[in-house]
Amino acid sequence: MTDQELQQQIETLDKDIQPQRDLWAGIEHAIEHRSQKKQPKSRATFTPYAWAASVVFAVLLTWQLLPTQQVQAPVEVAAVDPVSLLQEQYQEQRNSMLVSFGEPDLTQLPDNIKQQFDELDSAQESLLKALQEDPNNKDLLNLLKWTQQQELSLLDQLYSPKWQSI
Repeated sequence: MTDQELQQQIETLDKDIQPQRDLWAGIEHAIEHRSQKKQPKSRATFTPYAWAASVVFAVLLTWQLLPTQQVQAPVEVAAVDPVSLLQEQYQEQRNSMLVSFGEPDLTQLPDNIKQQFDELDSAQESLLKALQEDPNNKDLLNLLKWTQQQELSLLDQLYSPKWQSI
């Protein structure tokens, strides 16, 4: 069908389309039905009281739950050594990882893998020595944490089952 044929058919259509039945009766019914469904006045006056009661309840509840002003003795906080904390966390992760892998014998590794472990161990030792002099040095702490994570990821790569690495 060409554009000209389509245009001719459009021009032959009736411009004034009339509904098949009178729609005004349905519209009047809907308007009357809506005006009859308005809320009763008793509900309209109840809503502000409900809001006020909920606000009063919240204020009273908050007032009851707030602690009274009492002077408490200062709590002493033990100084935490970040280096020992990092070491403990690392040892726990390493031990749990080795246990989950069936406690493999790390002395039976190929030479290149042993060399990587040795390099990571020597890096950790030198970082621990440096941290003895400056235990709050964030750069050294970050390097120690990074070397520990490298060793853990190397263990994970060596001993995790192949189906988990898919």
